[in-house]
Amino acid sequence: MFLTLTKRFGKPVCVALYAVFSALAARKKPLPLLILFVMHLTEYVLVGRKVAAEHGIGQAEAAAQCLSFGFTWWLPIKRDV
Repeated sequence: MFLTLTKRFGKPVCVALYAVFSALAARKKPLPLLILFVMHLTEYVLVGRKVAAEHGIGQAEAAAQCLSFGFTWWLPIKRDV
């Protein structure tokens, strides 16, 4: 169930979070945006690189996907195998 929801709604939710947090950052409240960015960067370092290497995905693409969408891009790839 969670994987199905992640595949369907994960990326749009991440885009919406970035939009809301960017609006907050423009109002001099950058902490939520910074936290989201650091979380996604940490995901890339801990999991995204490994998933990309295992599935023949380039590291630049993996970094961009992870920074943009967090676990919602690599979890379906990792679970489908």
